[in-house]
Amino acid sequence: MGFNGKSLIFIGIVIFIFQIVNFFSIKTITPELERAQVLAAIASLIIILIGFLFKQFEPLAGEKVDLKGENKFLFDKSIPDQVIDELAWGSEAILTSTAAAAILIHNDGVNILIRGITSGNEFKPGETCLRSIKDMKLISLANTKFYPGRDEFLDFCADIPSILVVPINSKAFILIGGWSAKCFTKSDEKWINNWSKKINNIFSKNNI
Repeated sequence: MGFNGKSLIFIGIVIFIFQIVNFFSIKTITPELERAQVLAAIASLIIILIGFLFKQFEPLAGEKVDLKGENKFLFDKSIPDQVIDELAWGSEAILTSTAAAAILIHNDGVNILIRGITSGNEFKPGETCLRSIKDMKLISLANTKFYPGRDEFLDFCADIPSILVVPINSKAFILIGGWSAKCFTKSDEKWINNWSKKINNIFSKNNI
């Protein structure tokens, strides 16, 4: 059982039950024992309350969506082998170690890598992607269903439930689509963001 809100609630309930059982099994009740029992009851209730609060803030991933599209691995053959090797390794790692279903790397008006379940159409960045590279900030769309600009990503992967836009530099970014809503963790975002910095260094060394 992982340590989460449900775990805290379970632990709090168990402690509360134990202290009640212990109270009724005691033959002689002293003032000191009463104080200890009250403190134990309060402590267990606090643990249960923290568990409910913790559970409230836990992201609940949605159900996996049956995405429509082809499983592809396309890349710009004019890119140096050293760069493609890094992009191929990183994209494979993202697709296998996270909930990502599709990944696209865009550089200076060209989609230099497309991998996973993607549309057959040519993707062109819109307002969201351009804002990400302008501000140099990762943009997470945990649930595209409620995002008014979701049509921007129809040519990436139709009906993709979640999106990460990770800037590489002022003209390049990584676009990642998830199998379900709220499927990317903070650890995923941090790892991918650090990888984008590595890509930027490789681009700089190879004049891309």
